[in-house]
Amino acid sequence: MKLYFVMDLLDGEVVGAVKGEREKYEPVHLTSKVVESSNPFQVFDVLRPKRLYVADLDAILGKGNNFAVIEKLAGMCELIADCGFKSVEEAKKVSFTPVLGSETFNLRKLEDGFYVSLDVRDEFLDASHSFASVDEAIEWLNSFRLKGVIVLSLRRVGTLQPDFELVERVVSASSNPVLAGGGIRNMEDVEKAKEIGCEGVLVATAVHKGLIPVEAIKNG
Repeated sequence: MKLYFVMDLLDGEVVGAVKGEREKYEPVHLTSKVVESSNPFQVFDVLRPKRLYVADLDAILGKGNNFAVIEKLAGMCELIADCGFKSVEEAKKVSFTPVLGSETFNLRKLEDGFYVSLDVRDEFLDASHSFASVDEAIEWLNSFRLKGVIVLSLRRVGTLQPDFELVERVVSASSNPVLAGGGIRNMEDVEKAKEIGCEGVLVATAVHKGLIPVEAIKNG
């Protein structure tokens, strides 16, 4: 079971994510019990995660990027990153492992070999405007050999309330490995995700609140 520690980067700092409401994000050290800085390298130095998932919110929002930071972090751990990529060509240019998020990437232009994030807020966020539901998108993704499909429940991010019903639906329908993100509360949730059939989970809030031990993400 893989544990990916999540860093949301905004204006070069690690921020605490809440329900996907990006205007409410604030530097993570203001609420964290485990770090005293929001500098990404200082956060990394304290936590030393084996695996890292980075959301480059500046790139996703179209106001610059944190590629230089991400490239350095990628040399220190196993890293995957969603930077709001809009094309396969764009994703292939970066030196780290990209995640293609459905909110910004047209899944109809997908190729084999990528990580794909299925972004769900109140409904499925679909840049292609061609899928009526997550279920339809999964059916399409099954025609590709992917490194992984991330179920990202944005409304659950920072809430410690995972949407296991959605995760279970995706796992049962997907022919690709599935990772669950959004609301994972503790090691019991990690175990439940494993039992459902997930290959891994994305965690952040539970680590900052001391509900998932730092040792767990060090071991990955």
